[in-house]
Amino acid sequence: MGGFTPPIPQDDSDWEIRVAVLLSLLLQVFLIFFGPVRKRSSNPATRFLVWSCYLLADWVADLALGLLLNNMGNIGGSHSSSSSSSSSGNSTSTFTTMHVTGKRGGNLPPSSSTDSGSSSPIIFAFWTPFLLLHLGGPDTITAYSLEDNELWLRHLIGLLFELFSASVIFFCSLKGNTMIPATVVMFVVGILKYGERTYSLYSGSVDGFREKILDDPDPGPNYAKLMTEFDAKEKAGLSVQIVITGNDKDAKQALTALEEDETNRLVMNTNKSPEAQAFDFFRIFRRLFVNLILSDKERKTSQAYFLLRDDIKFTDAFQVIEIELNFIYDMVYTKAPVAHSRFGLGYVLRFIGSACIVSALLIFFFHGKDGFLHIDVAITYALLIGGVALDAAALAMLLSSHRMLVSLEKIRRLAWLARAIRSTRPQLRRWSGRTSQLNLVSCCLGKPDPYRKGGMFRRYGSPKVIRALTKVAEKLHVREVFDDFFFIRRESLCSREGGEKNPHLEFIFEGLKKRAMEAKSKRYNKMKETCSSRGKGVLEGHRKEIEERLMEMTQQTREGKDDKVIKEKFEEKLAILMDSVDADKEFDESLLLWHIATDLCGHTLNEKTVLNEDTEKNIKPIGETLSEYMLYLLIKQPEMLSATAGIGLLRYRDTCAEAKRFFESAAAYDPNHDDARRMLLKVNTTKKPSEVKGDRCKSVLFDAVILAKVLRELDAQLMWKVVANVWAEMLTYAAGKCRGSTHVRQLSRGGELITLVWFLMAHMGLGDMYQIHAGDAKAKLIVRDQ
Repeated sequence: MGGFTPPIPQDDSDWEIRVAVLLSLLLQVFLIFFGPVRKRSSNPATRFLVWSCYLLADWVADLALGLLLNNMGNIGGSHSSSSSSSSSGNSTSTFTTMHVTGKRGGNLPPSSSTDSGSSSPIIFAFWTPFLLLHLGGPDTITAYSLEDNELWLRHLIGLLFELFSASVIFFCSLKGNTMIPATVVMFVVGILKYGERTYSLYSGSVDGFREKILDDPDPGPNYAKLMTEFDAKEKAGLSVQIVITGNDKDAKQALTALEEDETNRLVMNTNKSPEAQAFDFFRIFRRLFVNLILSDKERKTSQAYFLLRDDIKFTDAFQVIEIELNFIYDMVYTKAPVAHSRFGLGYVLRFIGSACIVSALLIFFFHGKDGFLHIDVAITYALLIGGVALDAAALAMLLSSHRMLVSLEKIRRLAWLARAIRSTRPQLRRWSGRTSQLNLVSCCLGKPDPYRKGGMFRRYGSPKVIRALTKVAEKLHVREVFDDFFFIRRESLCSREGGEKNPHLEFIFEGLKKRAMEAKSKRYNKMKETCSSRGKGVLEGHRKEIEERLMEMTQQTREGKDDKVIKEKFEEKLAILMDSVDADKEFDESLLLWHIATDLCGHTLNEKTVLNEDTEKNIKPIGETLSEYMLYLLIKQPEMLSATAGIGLLRYRDTCAEAKRFFESAAAYDPNHDDARRMLLKVNTTKKPSEVKGDRCKSVLFDAVILAKVLRELDAQLMWKVVANVWAEMLTYAAGKCRGSTHVRQLSRGGELITLVWFLMAHMGLGDMYQIHAGDAKAKLIVRDQ
């Protein structure tokens, strides 16, 4: 068989090729098993490891292909000698002769062929399509971030170039190559896998995702035809009238009743599995991730499940939400768009790919190994068996996926298989289940709160060492990376006792459900106003209790003063509370005020103050956790609060600068976190900071101290109830303002609590993602006196 004439042989080492090919295989094995870990872990070290291997996998495969392309003149040695050897008519001896041929065409003794390094084994040509296979990547990770999906066209061009390079290597090795059938078979697999990845990247891009989920265009009633008929009949002297049907009250009520009956039949009385229920909602709510809106009918369908069903607990609701988010993750970051394509095309492609790899393995197994180095035979078997094993692992993951369970449950005869898979599959987290925590006072002190767990700096080094490292990090402009490892804690949302009890999620769910039930019967605009509350709704709801307590404390501390002074002081305190969450105040300012105030409220009130069990174990930890989580979002994930935050970073920097200057006055004493609280609370704040400093500095440190002092005048149980609920409202407010595309980006980083809250709000009918209007009216042409 003829082929291309290769260029002048190069002196590249064969071992470089062997190492690169093996390393490429090892990276594929790592990615298929550890690629999904990133959606369950918020640890930056884990994400960095997966990211590094993701980038390295493509780079190593490209490197190996480049080495083969650069070394193709060496593969099989000189063609002159191979031509002379081919006259023997023995294919095996021809292959051996090519292996032992020198670069200049002279025949070397067989004994020296393995050590001379003067030529490269022709089996290297058989390894080329494996590199295409590796460039196609595993099923569990096609893109590391959304930006990778947007570059799908670049990957398509890359596929063409890589395919061209592999083809050149293949055609240059045709003379005397007895591995051609196996190589062609592996080329089919490589092209399929690389093509699958490119298509998956396109499907995960904004354009591809939107194209898949958009309904067919609806031009509405034929306006031109109706008006033409109206004009013709009117000109003919007939009495015609256009009547709008569907707008009368009785028709609307009948339609509403019909829709409610249909909803009850589909949602209220169904016993679908969580996977099946989540898939139904996924097909509706996936539009939100490309910033599309939903209809009122879809809103009512979702509300029927999440609000009206008595058997739905917070664990069930969040389970459905988490599975839905996993469907979104799979569609954006994996090969799920190919695997679950229409008409079973994905299953057919996987069968063809697996069959080709097995065929190549059998061909090589029965092929003569004379003339091959043992190391090359071993590497080839590793590539083939590794390919079969990776395909088997991908198949096992596909069969145990949520999407497959939904498909099996739809077939009655296979429902038992779905139950068996569900009972045997490992119960893995669907997201990290943690919130990142950032505390302003701890950062300014360079010390942890001794009563809070976590934080690497609790285990490594003294505060003085941490402060020194902080200064070094600032000089090197790597403070953000430094903070991730030393000042940011990952707080588990599960209770310390473990199990199903999850006070944080239960608290959020019950609060959202209460607000959704109240807003359900209101007009849509009123419901949107309810979602715009960021703490003021809580203060208004507890206004009577707050006023009574503040008046009582004002009277106790103002003995001998007249009623006018007492009233003024009372109104001043009440105004401080209300203004801190006022809509006219920028959200980032309210967030910083309440974060510092919440931290100061944690300081022991007095020895006589005793929190009840629920407040101590649930309400107080919830308030503190949400406070530090919201500050983390403001500073470390500003894109998630970009629609609500103003100059948050500048305000935070100024506040930190003022706090550090304040704490430096006691540097010799080396105060801990509780000492810092005490020092701040002892500062005289009878005058507002703006009256003393002006408004150039954006620091809110002592404004927060004033707010904390007012909060601390409340009863301890009431104080923490108010604090926790204010933070819950702030979280839901920020979640509702964050765009869907931003939430998708977080799914590959372990997920965020704010994403779950946003998605749950959408399912409960809260937010501005619905388009509610009367769109069922139709026009009819009526001819009178006929």
